[in-house]
Amino acid sequence: MKKPKPIEPEDLDCGKPIATTITEVDPDDPEWVEKVAEITGAVSGDTYVKLDHGILTVNQIDMFLKAMPFELTYADDNNQFLYYNNAHQDPDTMFAKRVPPQSGSRMSTVHGSLPPARMKNVEWVIGTLRNGNQEYVRTIVPGSPAGVINTHNYQAMYYPDGSYAGINEIVFNFQPWLDWYLKETGQRLVGGSGPFAPAGGHGDADATSGASDAGGDGDGGHGGGGADATSGASA
Repeated sequence: MKKPKPIEPEDLDCGKPIATTITEVDPDDPEWVEKVAEITGAVSGDTYVKLDHGILTVNQIDMFLKAMPFELTYADDNNQFLYYNNAHQDPDTMFAKRVPPQSGSRMSTVHGSLPPARMKNVEWVIGTLRNGNQEYVRTIVPGSPAGVINTHNYQAMYYPDGSYAGINEIVFNFQPWLDWYLKETGQRLVGGSGPFAPAGGHGDADATSGASDAGGDGDGGHGGGGADATSGASA
């Protein structure tokens, strides 16, 4: 078992631009998507995009991602929140609330309302994945209402050379999946006195922190609070 690398302080202000960073637009500009699309000539609509193993139009990619049974977010290795699959008409119905003006934002802005101790948790998740100490960090947000197991999975992404490229986060209610599995297999949950504990890819994380999302005011519940961040990896 390899020894984890020490975690260095993370620059959550996008202060280390990477090859794909668009420096002409401030990351916190609420019109970041529209302005960057114009600067880069980003394609849209029915324009075809060649992917790793397939060809889809931009509209098809959007439909594909929005149809995923998860809230998805993407933060790059410059700690810039670039994307979420905007499938909810009402952000308050999300497990990790995100709003369109957040796309492009600095992670420090996304998580700006968190107290310093919780910001350290954000840095820990990012640093753990950046260092390769774990391939993922997985948490269950406490305090969710009955029928909800608010699950967040932060997955490290890598460039072809193996270096860290950012975080792919999925957020979902695990309860229906668990209920379905138990029904289909005829099994049931029994016993257990251990606490709800977050699980990582060989480690732990605070269950109310993340690397990029915008959860709800610390209540960890479905549809609560503002768009600051109590858990997640990219919003």
